[in-house]
Amino acid sequence: MTRLIRVTAITAVTLTASIMVTAGLNRPVDAEPKDPRPVVPSMNPTPSVPPPPAPVRLNPDPMHRSGDLIEVSIDKQRLTAWRDGAIVFRFVISTGRPGYETPTGHYKILDKTENRWSRKWSVWMPYAMRWHEGYFIHQLPHKDGSSYNIGASKLGTPDSHGCVRVNVGDAERLFNWTAVGTPVWVH
Repeated sequence: MTRLIRVTAITAVTLTASIMVTAGLNRPVDAEPKDPRPVVPSMNPTPSVPPPPAPVRLNPDPMHRSGDLIEVSIDKQRLTAWRDGAIVFRFVISTGRPGYETPTGHYKILDKTENRWSRKWSVWMPYAMRWHEGYFIHQLPHKDGSSYNIGASKLGTPDSHGCVRVNVGDAERLFNWTAVGTPVWVH
């Protein structure tokens, strides 16, 4: 029986030494870490920080900072179509000449007609988009039965009776892109 106690005692000492070595308890004191607290995994780990959001691109019109926008610059004689701060189209245009100034302000496309007749001026206005009373954004007009585009040589200068004239081809692209209700900013 004493032999059994001795074997059990030796086994216990060996097992204790083994546990101490495995646990690192036999290290010299100067080898101890500065903070001996054990690292315990958290049940709620700190979420990783998401990357900063991409900068938001904004339309230049303070009243319509996002979405679609048609901007008409009378000073530059340019029409710019915007979508969420990105330029979709930019065209040379003609706005109203002296005495027929194009009204400035914030509007929206009220209706669209592929080919509208102007009784007042006796011309066809292809790809016409009405944005204010009798004012339209439209392709260069032409007389009935004629293919001559009135004002083609004047694009880039004020020459219309108040409408916004757009070149052939450009007007059709803008017409197809624009929906009724699209904001129009004339300045």
